Amino acid sequence: MTDLRTRDATRDDLAAVLRIRNRSFGPLGIGGTDWWDRVAAETLGGRMVVVTDGDGAVVGAGRIRPFEQAWGGRHLSMGGVAGVYVEPSARGRGVATTLTRALVARMGELGDVVSCLFPTAPALYRRSGYEVGGVQSRTTFPSHLVRALGSAADGRRVRPATPEDADTLTVLTRTAQARHGQSGPMVPRAEVFRRMLEEQTLITYVAGHDAGSGEPTGFVVYDLSGEAATVEHLVAADAATAAALWGVVGSGSSAVPTVHTYLDPRDPVMLALAGLPEASVTQVPWMARVIDLAPAFAGRGFATHTSAAVELDVADPDAPANAGRWRLAVDGGSGTATRVAEAAPDASGGAMGSGGADASVSCVDARGLAALWCGWSASRLRLAGLLDGGSPDTDAALDAIFAATPYITEYF
Repeated sequence: MTDLRTRDATRDDLAAVLRIRNRSFGPLGIGGTDWWDRVAAETLGGRMVVVTDGDGAVVGAGRIRPFEQAWGGRHLSMGGVAGVYVEPSARGRGVATTLTRALVARMGELGDVVSCLFPTAPALYRRSGYEVGGVQSRTTFPSHLVRALGSAADGRRVRPATPEDADTLTVLTRTAQARHGQSGPMVPRAEVFRRMLEEQTLITYVAGHDAGSGEPTGFVVYDLSGEAATVEHLVAADAATAAALWGVVGSGSSAVPTVHTYLDPRDPVMLALAGLPEASVTQVPWMARVIDLAPAFAGRGFATHTSAAVELDVADPDAPANAGRWRLAVDGGSGTATRVAEAAPDASGGAMGSGGADASVSCVDARGLAALWCGWSASRLRLAGLLDGGSPDTDAALDAIFAATPYITEYF
């Protein structure tokens, strides 16, 4: 199919997009209409793209959710790719590839410097420069162990959250991500917290020295379903606050014997519990991509005591802002990416790093850059065929610069 075109979705396209969605994944369930209306409100006007055929019929669609994502404790504009639908009768004709490349280009125009998605078709997204960045983990604990943590609350008070707390929850989240130098999790916007608190869809408590009038020092968001409590967010400024919040979650252990968590796999609760989590851990992989290397690198946080510099050739025909030879340097927790040479065409007409023939310079394509960004070691990239050139010294520099253990808590 060579007559494919892409354009912004309009409100008139929504019925066609929904039909394709239902043909691909089944009809919307209970509450689906409200969800669909929120999707449209969030992404119409530049963040939803459709693919049309030669007759102008919509044969595919995808949307870009606007997120902020922590990388090294600093927050970057991230495009969350979701709702990628292709008309079943048009599959195998290049619709999905055309769409994903258009989404990458649009994110560059919007100023999203990185992107993430949960893949249903990994090979498709790899062709567009995405690579596995980490997992969303669900860890399970016995409730009585969680309840026991409450004994260390040291006077912290807990109260139900109200919609007026929404801004505070966002601030607490951002502060905690910076304090721990986290990579991967998103920052729920205040309006998301506010809607959740207004609709009371989840149980939310805030904690502090004086829950009535003092400044909150943490919060927890969880759901109760059957015999399990599922924690989606738990943020605490100190050990006593964490203990108070965990104590609330585990307080109904006689009726709710299990606690699931969608948190950092290295959350401090793992160190505080008197026992170990259950052996079964559910993990959902997610993929990442760098959209615009220079501002992404400059906006990312790095280890304060790391000082390193390396040259890197990047081949990325779908995101020309990334292509070329770069000098990446970090010092004192900050980084700079300086293009030292433009990309040059290779023999097949594609884009490659300008120094691709120089074996002394490390070279990656978009997938390799994504994997580096997410903390995959240079030695593992070499085994996967995603890193060429360079030396043991440049490998060590890349490992030091991009060291991270990214994770995501929210499925989107």
